[in-house]
Amino acid sequence: MRRIIKELNYHTNIFAKHLKMGRVFTFAVLMPRPPQDSYYWLLPYRGIEKAQQELVSHRVRASFFFFDRFNEKSVLTTGQKLLKVRPDGLLTAPVLPGSFLQFCPSLPPGLPLVFFDSYIPGLKPLTFIGQDAFQSGLLASRLMRQTIHRKKGLVLIVKILPEDYHIIERMEGFLRGSRDWPGFRTEVLELGGSWTAAETRALLEAFYQKHRDLAGIFVTNAMTHKVAEWWKGNSAREKIILIGYDPIPKNIKLLKQGAIDFLLSQQSERQGYEGLYALFRQVVLGEEVKPRIMTQIDIITADNVDYYQS
Repeated sequence: MRRIIKELNYHTNIFAKHLKMGRVFTFAVLMPRPPQDSYYWLLPYRGIEKAQQELVSHRVRASFFFFDRFNEKSVLTTGQKLLKVRPDGLLTAPVLPGSFLQFCPSLPPGLPLVFFDSYIPGLKPLTFIGQDAFQSGLLASRLMRQTIHRKKGLVLIVKILPEDYHIIERMEGFLRGSRDWPGFRTEVLELGGSWTAAETRALLEAFYQKHRDLAGIFVTNAMTHKVAEWWKGNSAREKIILIGYDPIPKNIKLLKQGAIDFLLSQQSERQGYEGLYALFRQVVLGEEVKPRIMTQIDIITADNVDYYQS
């Protein structure tokens, strides 16, 4: 019998076995609150919800645990609540590296772990789903160089805090691409992601008064609209090139108005969707999952943005 099984390459249907047992699989999702970062996190949330609806018949349930993106302790307190449900797997966006380095060792040994959006060097999840952040920063620098109007001046990188590894890599990619631009220099300005519009405007305006040769701005996350709203508020100023990330409603509106020139999409909804399916394939079906699932880098303009709106 064993010889016949081997010759036929027979494998037990794990899913059918679980279905017969009536088992329900609970996959915990640990992520920032959807309204934070200008509702950016609503994008992967939608992807996870879509995957969950498709997997209902497979008895898969996503249990959401939202933490405060701007509070390091929130990851730990929310994570402790998560552990009480004893999930079959964990899908998470580790955007506060310090907190996640403290939390991850408390996970049960062998618990399947999937990262999306960002990652933490040294940790080895089942898979990481996201974009090549360094390459996207490099692409942004090339877009800037090809479209900038002036022959010389300052290009500003707006780094949004709190930073994580993919924000840092975007910035490093842009700096690598812009280091040999004749006539141009590059500087970095830090902005708090939870700052009010007034606080953001005040810092940007103070910076501009000291650097009147500003020719372009690269924003490292979805907060691009805050910079665009500041610059748009003074129509007498000369045109600059503004590049940022993510087709959220406020960014789309300003892109159509011409206040933002380019948005880079990291396919955030797909990241959430693929994340839940990765856990399903590994835990329920017993299939192998690629260690990295990379999403493409899309360049969005006013001409094609409508195709990115759901």
